[in-house]
Amino acid sequence: IQKRFELAGLTAQLDDRHQLASCNLRKRQVSAAIHRPTDALYLDTWRRRIEEGGNRNYPEQAKRKGLYGDLLLKVSINANGTVREIRIMESSGHKILDDAAISIVRSASPFEPFDEVLRKDTDVLEIVRLWQFQRGDVMSTQ
Repeated sequence: IQKRFELAGLTAQLDDRHQLASCNLRKRQVSAAIHRPTDALYLDTWRRRIEEGGNRNYPEQAKRKGLYGDLLLKVSINANGTVREIRIMESSGHKILDDAAISIVRSASPFEPFDEVLRKDTDVLEIVRLWQFQRGDVMSTQ
C-alpha cells in the first residue's frame, strides 16, 4: 500500500507540474500515510464523511453482482471546500466501483473550507486514498 501511495504521488506530481507553473496554485498532496499533523483533523473529517456516504449508498449493482475491489483515487479540493478534480490513479478493474467512488465524492461535497492554518500554504489539497469495496458491502478508505 505504501509503495502504491508513493508511485501515485510521483505520477500525480509529474502530471501537475505543468498546470502549477501556469496558474501559480499552491497544491499539496496528502495521503493516509503522508501528511502533516495540522492536516490530520481535516483528513479525518473528510474520511468519515466519505465512508459514511459510501456505506449508506453502497452501489446496488456491485451488491447484486458480488463485485469487490480496491482503487486508488485522488480528490483535489479547493480552499473553499469545493471539488476541483477527481482522478482514478489505479482502477479497481470494475467500472461500477470506479464510478461509485467518484459519485460518492460528488454527493459528499462540498467539504469544509480550509481553516486558517491550512490556507496559509495551500490553495488546493490533493487527497490520495486507497478505496476498498469489501465483502459484506462495506466501503472504507486508507
